[in-house]
Amino acid sequence: MPEIVDILLWGVVFWVLGLALPGCVQPDGGAVAPVVHLELAPDGTSTRHSEGDLIRLTDGSLFLVWTRFTAGQGGDHDPASIVGARVDDPADAWPVPQVLVDADGGLNVMSVTLRRMRDGRLALFHLRKTSLTDCRPVVRFSVDEGMTWGPSVEIIENDDVGYDVLNNDRVLQGSDGSLVLAVARHAGNGMDETFDAHGRLRCHRSEDGGRTWVAGAWAPAVDGVALQEPGLFETDTGLCLHARTDAGVQYLARSIDGGMTWSTPEPWTLRSPLSPATIERLPDGDLLAIWNEPGPEVLDPASAPRTPLVAARSTDDGVSWGPRSVLLDDPDGWYCYVALLVEDERMLLATCAGDRRQGNGLEKTILIEAPLPVRPVENRAP
Repeated sequence: MPEIVDILLWGVVFWVLGLALPGCVQPDGGAVAPVVHLELAPDGTSTRHSEGDLIRLTDGSLFLVWTRFTAGQGGDHDPASIVGARVDDPADAWPVPQVLVDADGGLNVMSVTLRRMRDGRLALFHLRKTSLTDCRPVVRFSVDEGMTWGPSVEIIENDDVGYDVLNNDRVLQGSDGSLVLAVARHAGNGMDETFDAHGRLRCHRSEDGGRTWVAGAWAPAVDGVALQEPGLFETDTGLCLHARTDAGVQYLARSIDGGMTWSTPEPWTLRSPLSPATIERLPDGDLLAIWNEPGPEVLDPASAPRTPLVAARSTDDGVSWGPRSVLLDDPDGWYCYVALLVEDERMLLATCAGDRRQGNGLEKTILIEAPLPVRPVENRAP
């Protein structure tokens, strides 16, 4: 009987809404409504679902992995494990999720990145949060398409541990086969014991498929600007690191040595509140950005809420951006920590989508499908 009750509860949580949301406005391409395939909301067994990733498996099924908080109020340090579920099509009914990684002491495990290695293995990156001065990324590998996972591989040396934040869906697979991940340190080794909002940014790099890792130098600090939650993308001239800030705009730094050293971060072209952006390279070479962009009437973007969620493409590595697609725009919504999977001309996004009137905004995740934003007019084929 308890098993039946559990299945019924999860059946409600995994209800396939099939609803079209207002939004996804493409200024020169009409309005296209995204479709919600899945809603993960708190219930009697969980207080928050957030910060996941998704990938296609070799059998064609879709594998979604995320952080499920099981106690407390859904705060960042509450108990949580990493769970996953798979379906053939995102519109299918989703099964009861399976626990993939239990918290192994301390606070929790959270913030998932999935990557396909060149040798066919699946990699699962996540944070292992032991204390307020020990939060470190680790990686596990699977040789059976995520059915089982090996032990965690340490990325940070034990004598260099701090509170290092690695967002979900953030690890870069370089064109040279390397793996590079960017972290922001907020406490611990080299810093005070108390959390500092002004993070220190650096990268860790692996040349052997994630078996061993080398730490790069810390990026230069920027006086008066809080740098947080960095991400990476590759260009013809090297790597770029973007970070959310409290200055009303994302900042950008550049590296010509694979992320081992960085230029001083500078204001970039994405206007935003203190909220992360997702930046990925599309198969056609364009950059795709998904972020919270305040409207032009907002004079202080740094204090704006994490709504709306918009997407745009760039053909010049982020110097300029094409028409915005407004994906989600509830004024009380809280849209962030996006996981992205691009398939042909559509994108699947798993994103936090809570209601700030009822919680911290991070308690609910939805999986939506939407078309890619249109390219800038001057770059379209005649």
